[in-house]
Amino acid sequence: MRRLALTAALAALAAAPLAAQNAAEGAAFLGRLGNDTISAERFTRTATHLEGELVTRSPRTTYRRYSADFGLNGSVTRFEVAIPRPGAPADAPPLQRAVATFTGDSIRLEVHRGDSVLTSAVAVGLGVVPLLQGAFGPYELLTLRARAARRDSIAVPTYLVGSRGPGTVVLRRLGRDSVLMATPTTLFRVAVDSEGRITGLRAPGATQQIQLERLGTLDVAGLAAAWSARDAQGQGMGTLSPRDTVRATVAGASLLVDYGRPRKRGREIFGNVVPWGQVWRTGANAATQLRTDHDLVFGSLTVPAGTYTLWTLPTASGWQLIINRQAGQWGTEYDAARDLGRVPMTLSALAETVESCTIAIEPQRSGGVLSITWDRTRAQIPFTVR
Repeated sequence: MRRLALTAALAALAAAPLAAQNAAEGAAFLGRLGNDTISAERFTRTATHLEGELVTRSPRTTYRRYSADFGLNGSVTRFEVAIPRPGAPADAPPLQRAVATFTGDSIRLEVHRGDSVLTSAVAVGLGVVPLLQGAFGPYELLTLRARAARRDSIAVPTYLVGSRGPGTVVLRRLGRDSVLMATPTTLFRVAVDSEGRITGLRAPGATQQIQLERLGTLDVAGLAAAWSARDAQGQGMGTLSPRDTVRATVAGASLLVDYGRPRKRGREIFGNVVPWGQVWRTGANAATQLRTDHDLVFGSLTVPAGTYTLWTLPTASGWQLIINRQAGQWGTEYDAARDLGRVPMTLSALAETVESCTIAIEPQRSGGVLSITWDRTRAQIPFTVR
C-alpha cells in the first residue's frame, strides 16, 4: 500500500506544472542554422491538451502535426503524430499516423500506413514525456517541469516517437533564466522565462547547431507549401552536411577519406562553431574515416595500413591532427585511449571564404599533403608512403 501511494505521489509531482495550467496559450519556434531557416513550429497548450504543427526542410520539406492528451494528474495519456497528404483537406486521411497510448509503465504504439497497422509495446518510466524529433513544443513540457521542481537538476523519462526504447533527459539549472538540457544525443543551452517557457535555445558543439527563436505565431502550413515548391523546382535545402569521399593514389598507395561537409552559413567557424581547445570530428555527423593500403608517415608518426578516424585539435595558436584506431563511430564518440598519435599541422589564412568544409589529398613525389580547408583557414600536413 505504501509503495502504491509513493508511486502516485511521484507521478503527481512529475506532472504538476501541466495540471496547474488552465488557460490556453500558444507560441511558435523558428529554427535556424547560421543564416538559414531550417524549421518552423507552432503549438497551443492547455491543462488537458497540446497540439502543434512542424515543418522541417532537410533533406526535403516534411510537414507534420502532433497532439498530446493529459490525464487528470497532468501526465500524458496519448500522443499522436500525423503526416498529412500534400494539398489534401485537413480532415483527409494522412499518409502516415503514429499513435502512442500510455498506460502505467508502458506505451502501446500503433503506426498506420494506408490500410496497414503495425503495433508494438515499449516499457517506460513513470511521468514519461513523449518527444518528436525537431519539435520543441513537447520539450517545453520538460523545462516547465524543471522550473516547477525548484531543484538544481532533474532527470525526466522520455520517449522519442519511433525509437525502440525510452530515454532520459537531464535538466540542470544554470541561472534564473537558463537551463542546460542534456538529451541522449545533444546538449542544449536553453533560455527560459520565470515559468520555464523556452524563449531561446542553442546547441554549441552539437551535430546540428540549431538556434531557436520564440515568436507569437507562424504560418507553418504556408511555409511548408512554399518550401515544398522550392523542392519541386530543384532549389530545396537538401542534406545539411552531405557526405563526401576523397580518393587518391599517392606513390603507389590507395587512400580514401570519408567525411561530412558542413557549410559556413554566415557563421563564425573557428573559435565558435568549432570551439578552440576541443577535439573536433573534422567534418560533420559520423566520424571522419581514413583508409590506406600502405603504411604512411605523418611527421614522426607511422600509420600502418588499415582504417582509422581523423580528428583535429584546433587552438588559436596551432592545430594538431589526431589519428585514432577506432572506426565506424559517430562523430561525438571520440576515445582518446585509442589514439595512434598526434602530429602538428601547418596553418595558413585564405584570402577568400570557403563555404563548405573541404578535405583534400595532393599527391607529391614520395607522398602527399593532407589539407583541411574551411572558412578562411587551411590546416595541412605532409606525409610519405613507406
